[in-house]
Amino acid sequence: MPMMPAISSGARMHGLVMYLAGPGKANEHTTPHVVAASSREVFAAGGGGARMTREDAVALGRVLDEARVVFGTEVTRRDTAALKAAQERGLTGYDAIAEATRDENVWHCSLSLPPDAAALDEATWSAIAHDFMTGMGFDDPDAADARWVAIHHGATTNGGDHIHIAASRVRDDGTVVAKWRPHPTRGGNEGDYPRAQRVARDLEQTYGLEVLSSYTKNMAARGRAHAQDAATKPQRAPDGSVRDPRIAEVPSVTLARRVRAVAAAAESEAEFVRLARTDELVLRSARYDTTDPEAVTGFSVGLPAEEYANQYGRPIMHGGKKLGEDLSLPRLRERWIDDDQARADARAAWDHVDAAPPFGGASRPAPTRPTTDTNTPEAGGPDTDSTRGASAHSEHTAGAADLDAMQARLRSICVKLARSSATEADYARALRDHPDVLARPRFATGSTTGVVGYVVALHPSIVSDDDGKPIWRNASYLGDGLALSELRARAGWPTDDNHRHLASAAWTRTRRDTGERRTAASAADQAHAHTAHQHARRWERTVTSVTDPTSTGWHTAAGDTAAALSAAARGLNPRDAASVNQLADALGGVAGHRRSTHAAGTGARTAAQRVAATMLAASRDDTTLLWLATMKQVLAASKAISAAMDAQGHTRHAARIRTAIGATEHHFADQPYTPAPTRDVAQVRSAARPATERSIPSDRDTHDHGR
Repeated sequence: MPMMPAISSGARMHGLVMYLAGPGKANEHTTPHVVAASSREVFAAGGGGARMTREDAVALGRVLDEARVVFGTEVTRRDTAALKAAQERGLTGYDAIAEATRDENVWHCSLSLPPDAAALDEATWSAIAHDFMTGMGFDDPDAADARWVAIHHGATTNGGDHIHIAASRVRDDGTVVAKWRPHPTRGGNEGDYPRAQRVARDLEQTYGLEVLSSYTKNMAARGRAHAQDAATKPQRAPDGSVRDPRIAEVPSVTLARRVRAVAAAAESEAEFVRLARTDELVLRSARYDTTDPEAVTGFSVGLPAEEYANQYGRPIMHGGKKLGEDLSLPRLRERWIDDDQARADARAAWDHVDAAPPFGGASRPAPTRPTTDTNTPEAGGPDTDSTRGASAHSEHTAGAADLDAMQARLRSICVKLARSSATEADYARALRDHPDVLARPRFATGSTTGVVGYVVALHPSIVSDDDGKPIWRNASYLGDGLALSELRARAGWPTDDNHRHLASAAWTRTRRDTGERRTAASAADQAHAHTAHQHARRWERTVTSVTDPTSTGWHTAAGDTAAALSAAARGLNPRDAASVNQLADALGGVAGHRRSTHAAGTGARTAAQRVAATMLAASRDDTTLLWLATMKQVLAASKAISAAMDAQGHTRHAARIRTAIGATEHHFADQPYTPAPTRDVAQVRSAARPATERSIPSDRDTHDHGR
């Protein structure tokens, strides 16, 4: 039964103790009582082991906070996010620093056991608390006493036995307990977060608890921020009522899935950036190379602020390596294309991400009049009466409200695609690949290569005129700076001759593909499903043929399988996606094997990564069929990975994977996949070939995980 520490800091000792002695956020606190303390005085103030009353809590808070009050010691930390927010509001100097300074004289840590672990007796918890606080440096024979108390009040909302430790960081002589202390063996300083993990692992061995397998098996385990975890639980309102959780899932878990899927689908670093932005992730590069300040050495990622933000309304960013050992940028680069052109494209993509967003200002209003530009969508020449008549007739038929909604949807799609595009060619390709949008360029008079604008429409299956034809809109009428001239000026796209040529070619292909790409949609879906099915079969054979259960390649296999599952879940409805995400998280939990980083571009592309790419390229309607076409093979690979984890001693992880496999099989039991006849698939294969299917040697699309 591994022990899990969770640390937080604050300024009000009285408030913390009152919470620990109270009913909790969801009435989960039962019989709160003190099991250990730094001294007899503190133990007695908390009720001496009896059930705590309100009076006990008040007395305990006063005793714990006494040294800080007597000496007037301040324990502060400068909040970098708050400082940046203050500076953005115009504050400078000491005013900005004062607003960003946080009082953190209270240190709080919970020690929890898993829900399936047996509860510990009071004496064991008391001994663990004393040893833990010694290991954390609060009980230091070479320093004055630091006051702390350990409170036991029943199981967590998940059913796990646990204690809470509340400590003052001001010692009895007025000095401050340092969070950073020398590491006992490897040298250098160690913060309280990693120290808590190290001390907890040592205590697991000392008290005969189950040692966290990731600690002994060289596999990184990722914790979750206390505040984010708390946001997924019922919230207690000021009036005492219980409200629904703020969020359904911890953001770091969601981000790990989405980043893993995007990274697997991408063949290059620049494509990773584009796909992440298309998936509405907030990206930021890290540039810490002292020899080349412009070199990107890592990245951070977050959900959009409207989904989850800090108190200043800014996205909460997570480093790639913090999400998973296998999601650090150096590890991801191992399997992406690495040459001079790819590196240049990657740097341009990151520069575009880090530049000021071109859509930060207020949107200019979008006219609701129909497209009446000098060039037609069809042939690049002047409008004809029939074209104008069809457009006007469709407005009359659809109604002004429907057309406003259509334009709003087009605007939203185009803005997101423009934000995620590092070059004009990327934007043209993104428009061409989007399942809901048709796009055509407008060429300069007398030119077949000089693109001066473009028009867009929703696919006729979404909205059309009386004849079933698309209702076109000039991008300049959509607002938000979507006119091509404005995008070129504001988005910072490269304008050299090479990029202009690439953009022209991409626009030309957009014009050609618009009329062809949906002519055989149903057959194309079957062809995509057939392709994904073949990739999944190859992946199943690769994984199940490995005979060495101790190979470290199983962790890579787990990450690639998790990526395919995560990509599939992105396009499933929430009910269907739940069990698929559960399995993706379970496999992702064993993907973070610690090892040295290999050279960029040396890893082969696996069939599971191709499954992920096909899933992400599909529309929402396609994904259910694609998932059913690959489910049997992906689950078979997952079972093999679970058996390997058992053999390597990761029994808890293996059980979690098996549970998720069972839930997925049960949920999709009545949805079998029936492959299309091979001859039908072959007839549409060339037309249905997805954008993610590039010319990669087919014999090198998998890793041999046993070698």
